[in-house]
Amino acid sequence: MSQKKKKSQESEESVAQQLIDYGMSMLVLIYVFTMLIFYPLYYQNKYFDMGEAKYSFFKSVSIFFLLFFLIFLVIWIFVYQEKFHLSSIIRRFSVTDWFVTAFLIISYLSYLFSEYRTSDVPGESPPALVGYGGWYMGLVSQVMFVLIYFAVSRFWKWSELTLFSAIITSGVIYQIAILQRFSIDPWKMYENLGPESIEKFISTLGQTTWFSSYAVLVFPLAVFYYWYDDRKWVRILAGIVTALGFGSLCTAHSDSGYVAFVLILMVFFWFSLESNKSFARFLEILLIGLASFRIIGIMQHCFPEKMIQLVFEDEKISFFITQSTLILVALVVVAVLHIAFNLICFTSLPERLKFGKSKKSQMNNTANTKAKGFDISKFLWLRKLMVVAAVAVLLGVVLAIVFTTKKMLPDSLAGFYDVGFFNFDDYWGNARGFNWRMALQAIKNASFKDMLIGVGPDCFALSMDKYCAQEVAAFWGQFKLACAHNEFLNMLVTQGILGVTAYVGIFISFIARCTESGKQTKLVVPFSAAALAYMGHNFFCYQQCICTPTVFLLMGVGELLMRNAVHSDEKDKLIIKD
Repeated sequence: MSQKKKKSQESEESVAQQLIDYGMSMLVLIYVFTMLIFYPLYYQNKYFDMGEAKYSFFKSVSIFFLLFFLIFLVIWIFVYQEKFHLSSIIRRFSVTDWFVTAFLIISYLSYLFSEYRTSDVPGESPPALVGYGGWYMGLVSQVMFVLIYFAVSRFWKWSELTLFSAIITSGVIYQIAILQRFSIDPWKMYENLGPESIEKFISTLGQTTWFSSYAVLVFPLAVFYYWYDDRKWVRILAGIVTALGFGSLCTAHSDSGYVAFVLILMVFFWFSLESNKSFARFLEILLIGLASFRIIGIMQHCFPEKMIQLVFEDEKISFFITQSTLILVALVVVAVLHIAFNLICFTSLPERLKFGKSKKSQMNNTANTKAKGFDISKFLWLRKLMVVAAVAVLLGVVLAIVFTTKKMLPDSLAGFYDVGFFNFDDYWGNARGFNWRMALQAIKNASFKDMLIGVGPDCFALSMDKYCAQEVAAFWGQFKLACAHNEFLNMLVTQGILGVTAYVGIFISFIARCTESGKQTKLVVPFSAAALAYMGHNFFCYQQCICTPTVFLLMGVGELLMRNAVHSDEKDKLIIKD
């Protein structure tokens, strides 16, 4: 009888565990689906108060989710109490987990010791708690980012439906952006807006920088499925969205977007060197991108009267991308390279025609390639060459800016003096030069406490009042300098050296671990690319309620994949089995 009773209890426990596991995963699944599909499309009063509407959605949905998540978590711990141990949790913490935890603790300390954790104005939210109006990146948002990461990385269930839906959503958003730049406004978003406002806003995301910050995060998903998947309909879908993504890039006029897209392509190039099939598809992605640029250029040439009027920005980079001879030459060169590569990798015309159509032909690809003696994986040294070249280009640009700014160029290079990009002053990069200088000045003048843990989350504007008031007033007049337009400099001021170190550590450790894990599972590739793209993009931008929760969510998915690869025997439940 006692044995039957014990088995009955174990059965009841098993049912309870299955139910709570299902409840937790479904709750997280619904939240992820909402954030990746409904959130980007949501708006209230078109471009009027777009930031407020987006933050209101994010805050309401996230708080609702996190409240239920915490309730479910308490029940989950109770159900698993006999198998749940703190030592188990700590032992399974990854390096990224530790950086995320450190960032949470430092952000709280920054708030706790901030002179702005209370408001001097009755009825106004404490600045360090909620953040600056329009951005709202105070402690509340920082905590939500961390909780999103841990919730997704522990309890989300892999859902291709969610990822495919996110890809389709991004395609819709890209298409709207392209149409709007040719004065086709299907959702009437530009009604009652002047040319100066039309230039700044795009699609359903608001400012062009908000659009590009979203685009660079979800774009790797479409690229990945075209590059990795073998299903024909999936590759067609992903290819179309990839083309739209490239097209929207050269119409959004976001320079930081170009930086991020290059970093994304570098990640895929890194992994494409592992097999001939992957490299061939990487070349196809380049073809799609270059062809998309040329199609946009043809549209610009055929319908110049339809292009929106730019008041503050110029189109030099976009026109170069879409209409220059150099890009056309690159398109031809990549096309020839792709044809030549396929000819080298396949032994007969029927096999070339079959390439990419069936798993069997792809399996034969490896064997046939080895028979002919060609294997792209023998050229892994190209990875080091790519990194060296990237560093060299970066150093070259920095040196060019320094020598140009200090008027130290030889006469033969005097033309650089007329190029605004190479002349670093307060007006460089839409006044980023001034903003960065003020951030560094605030750090230089900061107290020991402010230098260590910052003035408080999203209190950059208040730090300007504290350390740089006269210069900011002289440059910006009555306007507030709310952020540095460099997320890492901004965080150095708001959360100090410790905060920015932990924050950068999150991304660097995640990308490094994805690079290592990618040898075993390629599913981590798009999430690694998204994290790197975010760093590159936001070196010139800032945290906000669209891109930052999305990147923490995507890193949570990547972390889930890596944890499952390591702890697949325990389904990554942070428990000790009997």
